[in-house]
Amino acid sequence: MEKSKQQTTSYKGISANESYLSSLVKENDIVVFGVKEIQRLSNWNKNRVHNTLYSLERKGLLRRVKRNSYILSDALNEKLFRIATELVKPSYITFWTALSFYGFTEQQVKTVQLVSTKQVDSMTISPFKIETVTFNRKRFYGYKKIEDFVISTPEKTLVDSLYQLNKCGGLDEFGKCLQNAWDVLNKKTLVDYLIRFDNKSLISRAGFIVDRLSLEKTKDVDKLSKYKSKTPVKLDPSRKKHGKHNQAWNIIINHEIKLEEIR
Repeated sequence: MEKSKQQTTSYKGISANESYLSSLVKENDIVVFGVKEIQRLSNWNKNRVHNTLYSLERKGLLRRVKRNSYILSDALNEKLFRIATELVKPSYITFWTALSFYGFTEQQVKTVQLVSTKQVDSMTISPFKIETVTFNRKRFYGYKKIEDFVISTPEKTLVDSLYQLNKCGGLDEFGKCLQNAWDVLNKKTLVDYLIRFDNKSLISRAGFIVDRLSLEKTKDVDKLSKYKSKTPVKLDPSRKKHGKHNQAWNIIINHEIKLEEIR
């Protein structure tokens, strides 16, 4: 259909320009866009684009999510993950958001948690929040594209979550998620990702938790002990350093709840 014909149609309560701009965005499968994208697609001048964006925003049909970045309001629920990963580049979804996506937790979260190599402030697109944690480039791995968004693999989701337990509900919640995920995990990939993360404290915690939950181990999991921390590590980083010492993984068991009881 030619542009001139498209611009003569409008929906109820929407002008021809507003209808055409909305159609352009949907037909070109764009979720986050700015003035330049609309100018390129429509051949409109800058003022016409600005005026149409303003009127769509005023009617609640469009949201400005940050400077010169807009989304259509009706795309928010359907394409939230894609919107989040396009607003923050490079990035991938991880932590509790990914644990929920994979079904490892029953918790439903309203915060989309991302990892990026850039420092990005949190954003709110009511009723959702987009929160970004910065990783160095060496730890920015283990992700894949599913449908139209980028998300950590199940194995990297657990590595990221163990590294920042506050982003997945704490140690108890992590234990539940690991147990729920264990049968579907690629154990070799999990171990490779843990070693690649280059954090011996993380490896000690992972090995101890696997043992405490009595999860079935493979040869790959067994080799983690070669990379454990040489100095004592708190099981729960958020608690004081006191408790029994587990020599196998050099772990100070400072968490009162026994992990094997999380079933």
